[in-house]
Amino acid sequence: MNQLVTYNSLVGFELEKVRTGKGIDQEVLAQRCGMSQPVLSRLEKGKAAINIDQLFLICEALEISVNSIINTVVISVESIREEESVDVKTTKQAGTGAALLTGAAIGAVLGVLLSRKK
Repeated sequence: MNQLVTYNSLVGFELEKVRTGKGIDQEVLAQRCGMSQPVLSRLEKGKAAINIDQLFLICEALEISVNSIINTVVISVESIREEESVDVKTTKQAGTGAALLTGAAIGAVLGVLLSRKK
């Protein structure tokens, strides 16, 4: 059985990586975006589907372009698709109760996959 990651999880992972890299607390970013910390946490973990409005708000608050997040996710998706043991799907395709990779697990998988390309 293949491991599974969703597009939402990849976007959330990249947003979390940028946020922590800039030393911004989740509560602070949530306030800047006009959302609650639990909502931001669920978005970063890929447990909730991020909508385009939320993506733009978060990117603006992080002072990064939406393109930078999307481009990074596209590279990640391309790398994952080359790997036979990991699938990338939409949240709907994954279904409820699916065992999804999130957070550190996504980082570990992407680290291995992207290092193979060098």
